[in-house]
Amino acid sequence: MYCTRLECDSSVHAGRCCTGADIWPHGVVMRSCAAVPSAPSNVALRKTATQSGNYMTFYAGLANDGNRDSYFGHRSCSSTDSSVQPWWRVDLLVVYQISSIVITNRGDCCPDRLIGAEVRIGNSLDNNGNNNPRCAVISEVPATTTFTVPCNMYGRYVSLVIPGTGKFLTLCEVEVYGVPAPVTKKKNLRIEFHSSEDLMDSTVGDSVLQEVCS
Repeated sequence: MYCTRLECDSSVHAGRCCTGADIWPHGVVMRSCAAVPSAPSNVALRKTATQSGNYMTFYAGLANDGNRDSYFGHRSCSSTDSSVQPWWRVDLLVVYQISSIVITNRGDCCPDRLIGAEVRIGNSLDNNGNNNPRCAVISEVPATTTFTVPCNMYGRYVSLVIPGTGKFLTLCEVEVYGVPAPVTKKKNLRIEFHSSEDLMDSTVGDSVLQEVCS
């Protein structure tokens, strides 16, 4: 028998928060702590990007350099050659909980080239990451050059791929908004109590927990 308090502590230390604590009969206190989520940010900015091939010098990194300029001639967009199933991918380096992808399409010409593009998120590089779970398919070109694709997925790699032949994949900016995937760690802390009070009493136990987790 032991008593448990599951609610989160009101105090946060070094970006971490207590999510649970137990008192065992022999005075062992167990706390489970996890990182406190921050607001989503663009976790793809200037991370390593690659694509299936380059149209001239319109390299993959031009699509996540922080520049939303949609005029292709300003060299702010990435572009593949005309090819079979062209793709673009960014490596976020660690797993993130991704809430949305913000895409800036080409604004000076041929925006419909992006129709049919699939957004895929996951941790695998099989088939260049294009076998990862699909977040969305761009079935029509939005009225605005920059648009948001909502996702609620976890992954290290974010890819865009257009199925078919003779396709160009041109991206003027890809922003991936997310937070680090939560990691929970448990730590056991042995404390010896010298008390005549009954620690199995819920009122006494809660009082001790408040002292330990403060």
